[in-house]
Amino acid sequence: MTRIVQAVRDNGAPPDATALVVNGRVWTYRELLASAERVAAALARRDVPGESVVARTADPAATAVLVLGCDLAGVPLVHRDAAAPGGAVGPIAQDGPTDHVGGTALSEEPSLRLTGKGRSDLPDGVPAGAQVFLTSGSTGVPTGVVRTSAAVLADARRVGGFLGYGPDAPVAVAAPLFHAYGFNYGLIAPLVLGAPVRFCPVRSVPSRLLAAVHGHGARTLIALPFHYALLAQAAAAREGLATPPSLALAVSAGAPLGPGVAAAIAERFTFRLHNCYGSSEAGAVTLAPVSGGEADGWVGVPLPGVAAEVVQSADDDLPRGELRLRTTSLAFGRIGPAGLVPLDLDEEGRYRTGDLALPPAAEGALRLAGRIGTLINVAGKKVAPVEIERVLAEHPAVADVRVSASPDRAHGQVPVAEVVLRAPAPELVRWCRDRLAPHQVPRRITEVPSIPRSATGKPIHREVVR
Repeated sequence: MTRIVQAVRDNGAPPDATALVVNGRVWTYRELLASAERVAAALARRDVPGESVVARTADPAATAVLVLGCDLAGVPLVHRDAAAPGGAVGPIAQDGPTDHVGGTALSEEPSLRLTGKGRSDLPDGVPAGAQVFLTSGSTGVPTGVVRTSAAVLADARRVGGFLGYGPDAPVAVAAPLFHAYGFNYGLIAPLVLGAPVRFCPVRSVPSRLLAAVHGHGARTLIALPFHYALLAQAAAAREGLATPPSLALAVSAGAPLGPGVAAAIAERFTFRLHNCYGSSEAGAVTLAPVSGGEADGWVGVPLPGVAAEVVQSADDDLPRGELRLRTTSLAFGRIGPAGLVPLDLDEEGRYRTGDLALPPAAEGALRLAGRIGTLINVAGKKVAPVEIERVLAEHPAVADVRVSASPDRAHGQVPVAEVVLRAPAPELVRWCRDRLAPHQVPRRITEVPSIPRSATGKPIHREVVR
């Protein structure tokens, strides 16, 4: 079996080199691997192999040790947001002081305890040592994506190699590790390639985030779209922010960058901002530098080792189709109401992403045009909500937007929009009419206080609005 822990042991970094920095505490590879071995031994004593463990950890060092320990023991690990409501069935690994958590000790430093009763609710067939990520995608329906250690390592090496991770290229991370993006870019890739990582709180304000980058001498920053939006706003307000001398690259993923953010970052900072397109199922697909001048939906050229093709549907008269992929980082399958099911592959073995894309440009760059599952069928004409959302987001009074389908007797479905406004904007329908085809114009536009979003900032779409 391909093991993550063995890849970390073989990364070429000295055992006493810095692996992680968390709240000022430096963790060496020797310390992390020794703690992981203790976790694996404790899991064996509890006879957990064959079971899974649910991770509800807030401390990145505890997460790292738990991942390596479960990998060593061959125990599947389910990643959950420690702050999310709701419980889990079966063994649960939690961090924190002993008197608050209780349970059986897995590790004293970092503090890890195994709590919970009964057997896990994972279905049969999940591979030993798999990493399972809970994702709501854009619909809000929870799904468990099962990634083998081999897929995790392929993804980490692809990303880390592209970004130039290594012992002399430290990384700063402000993305959550329970999400596949933060896990891959901010934990596994650095550990496998020997890059020292400093973790910052996800809710870091711009000044503190840049100070942490500077103090760590980080070459790469892994963060979320809202971090870059805050950086752009702070710089525009002339708060005296400057690019740390070491910082060359920054990465955003999990949701689209807000309007104008990439251009503002390119204008006010010297680091190069890259936007990642990928998914929990496929791993990283593209990792492209952005400066604000890109065409709508542009996500760049697929990474080395990722083959992408656009397959057009016979019932769609527009030049777009489903994006399908071949990649070594593909997940094992998904867990849902029907249990563990393989990913949806076509007859040629390509993964059906469910993303709409335009035919690749001459240099192979991809442009996305929404999701197949969210297409609105207006009297036989297929409308992608993202196309309408982009137009509304360009209005200066619109702070946020979500477009969904509403039933209609005459047309079957029509698009409707919800908007968060910065200022009154009674002319929004006219704004859309001037920029969209008649069947794309929202039937109604409703002002709302906020748009529901996932943990990484992705809007959660409703399939039908009544």
